[in-house]
Amino acid sequence: MRLYRSSEADWEEGKGYRKRLLISEAQLGIEGSFMQEVAFRPGESVPMHYHMRTKEVFLPLDEAVFVINGESVTIGPGDVLVCEPGDRHGNPVIHKPFRILVLKVGFVPEDTVWL
Repeated sequence: MRLYRSSEADWEEGKGYRKRLLISEAQLGIEGSFMQEVAFRPGESVPMHYHMRTKEVFLPLDEAVFVINGESVTIGPGDVLVCEPGDRHGNPVIHKPFRILVLKVGFVPEDTVWL
């Protein structure tokens, strides 16, 4: 058993969000995989983008709205959303704060293509 406390993770600013690493690749023991918490603020936006090789598994802590491949998708606690490599996703307008857990699988550096 291993316990990792989110309160011990530092926040880092991103493009329209902030994130903190909850479980690193080394801690998870799976090459190219890690889990982070991502927090979004009202009035911010996340530019549309996709990943060439990385798969992202989103686990919402609050209700969240994303645009994925041109479709608005609302997810809530208990839902699981998987973005495959090549899925174009982002948040053009964030209306209310929300947080998600993101499990990245098959991550490689410089894999994100901003549109």
